[in-house]
Amino acid sequence: MIRSTMIFALLFSFASASWADERTQKTIEARQGLLKVVAQYFGPIVGMAKGQIPFDAALIEKNAGKVAELAPMITDLFAQDTSASDYATEAKADIWADYEDFSAKAATTTERANALVAATAEGRGATMKAFGALGSSCKSCHDSYREKK
Repeated sequence: MIRSTMIFALLFSFASASWADERTQKTIEARQGLLKVVAQYFGPIVGMAKGQIPFDAALIEKNAGKVAELAPMITDLFAQDTSASDYATEAKADIWADYEDFSAKAATTTERANALVAATAEGRGATMKAFGALGSSCKSCHDSYREKK
């Protein structure tokens, strides 16, 4: 009886470790996917800001609206501390050491994305100024919490 209990406990611990490992991998993949989608919406706006593509207020309004919808998901997907995992990620452990600041920076990004949506009604100058503010909020978070590999 003791032997079968030990075997069960050993199998259970392997299954639990495997499940936790899989959950960590899925969490990291979801984060990376979300941030890639955000980058897709940013791309055309960056192109407009650099003068590489024609200014299109309607597209900026649409894309900034999508960023505003997606940005609140960032804190949800970073709620699980994965800093001890062996999976490839650019997330610094500082995220979980100061999760309150990380969350505040994500909230600022949401606010500034919404401000960009509103600024599109005010013309190109206001739009690009609001885009600069949004870009600086993203940069602030990346500077603090992203490790380029």
